[in-house]
Amino acid sequence: MDMINILRTIRLQDQPAVLATIIGVEGHAYRKAGAAMLLLLNGDAVGTVSPGCIESDLGERALSVWEAKRYEVAEYNMEPGDDPIWGESVGCGGVIRVLLEPVEGRLRRILMDILELLEEGRNIWFVRGLKGEELSYELATEEIAPPSSDPFYDWQFSLRVTNRQRVILFGAGPDAVPIYQLLTQSSFHVVVADWRPRLLAAFPYAEHYIGTPGQLRERLQPSSEDAVIVCSHRLHYDREMIEWALASQSKYIGVMGSVKRIGMLFNGEVPPANVKAPIGLSIGAEGPYEIAVSIAAELIALRYQWRNKHKADRQKEELHEPIRNLFGGGTEQPNGQAEAAARAFAGRYARQHGASRSLG
Repeated sequence: MDMINILRTIRLQDQPAVLATIIGVEGHAYRKAGAAMLLLLNGDAVGTVSPGCIESDLGERALSVWEAKRYEVAEYNMEPGDDPIWGESVGCGGVIRVLLEPVEGRLRRILMDILELLEEGRNIWFVRGLKGEELSYELATEEIAPPSSDPFYDWQFSLRVTNRQRVILFGAGPDAVPIYQLLTQSSFHVVVADWRPRLLAAFPYAEHYIGTPGQLRERLQPSSEDAVIVCSHRLHYDREMIEWALASQSKYIGVMGSVKRIGMLFNGEVPPANVKAPIGLSIGAEGPYEIAVSIAAELIALRYQWRNKHKADRQKEELHEPIRNLFGGGTEQPNGQAEAAARAFAGRYARQHGASRSLG
């Protein structure tokens, strides 16, 4: 979920940086294969690949990777007793393999292509291929499975890059600030909307819209894929917002307020299944920050459910459909092949350097 923030940082900060991506995990690990972080040579970083166990070592490697203009694969054995450096002192368990790549040239250009496609609403596969010691890159449109291993390559790793779930936060009062902060940090795309410009000033970096619900509907163009949070605390505007969110069949409509107020909003009727009122998990939350935690936790859990359902539906519908590549050709690949390839790659090239290139 860090990838969009990483891509935007690369676009905004044109400075030396190294991309670190987990390409293989054996046993237990804090992050799975595909997790990434950006290591800026000024010492800053975006994203995480561990609870902090290996970041300092990756930071030390980043300078040499950048200066050599060559990728490197680092392997960290977290099994207690197996590695005196990483095992006993960390105790996380598992083996993690991390690919470090200098963000320049072809890699930087293709990462910007990925960001552009994401901003167009497309989900894609980012495919790295290795032949000998040369690493190349391709993009493919999203499908049920990543592109198949091309016999031209010795190794291939496919990373699915998806858009963030959009959350429309209607109401920019003080209780909306921690909701925005937590959801943004949890990789949601939060849009803040309110008819009061002075309240929107508390969200200087947010995508925001000024207007009443009637004015916002056309500007926001809500869809069934959106989640909507209603917390303006103005009864008639909240009711209007709920009505058009229901008409748009938004998958989640969370309403903040007391049981009495919610009864007034729904005229004493039971809310539809896609409405959570009152909003958030029932954890005994009190105050704006605890309530924000309950809301963020609920949306994270629902996002996980939605993705699994979407994946299952796509598997049923498109099991035999081929991949449509944006750059180059490719066909389907069985699930799990990328992980096996990562292990093979790591076995041959762990702690080795190689050149990066693009085919064609």
